[in-house]
Amino acid sequence: MLNRLLFGLALMAVGTAGKYVIGGNQTALENASVIERKTADAPYNVKKNVVAYKVGDLSMADARKKAKATFPKFVEYRQAGKPGTYTVKFPLTQNGETEHIWLQVEKIGKSEITGRLANKPVNGDKYKMGQRLSVKVAQVEDWMVRASDGIYGGYTVRAMLKDMPADQAKAIAAMLRD
Repeated sequence: MLNRLLFGLALMAVGTAGKYVIGGNQTALENASVIERKTADAPYNVKKNVVAYKVGDLSMADARKKAKATFPKFVEYRQAGKPGTYTVKFPLTQNGETEHIWLQVEKIGKSEITGRLANKPVNGDKYKMGQRLSVKVAQVEDWMVRASDGIYGGYTVRAMLKDMPADQAKAIAAMLRD
């Protein structure tokens, strides 16, 4: 297992161990800047839209905790018919590696969420972007609603702001809503 977590800069990322990936199809941040590594434990760019964070990073752990605690708000938005793109982050394992990837939600059940992979997985070709999957609600690590008036949720993105170039962080922060 990798000793670093990977997070993408395209507005979607979180997890507990393994790779954290953000999709290049997230147009607002497709051209995200590279994070320069300041110390051995600092985040660093692995490839386009993928950044590694040290396993156990407290800000990411706090972000996952906040996302889980506020998940009922995500469900409320969906049930109320708030227009937007609904995504959840969950762990996806293939070839012995786990990445944390976004699922564009089609249906929220009592214990399961069904949708389509919103990103291209990086650890193999068993799964494809757009492929329909179901995940347990208990596996959800973050949630996000991209609406016309801003972005709701996205707690791991919020945690990443401190590591982004100032202009990029400012632009993203301006889109975030509660």
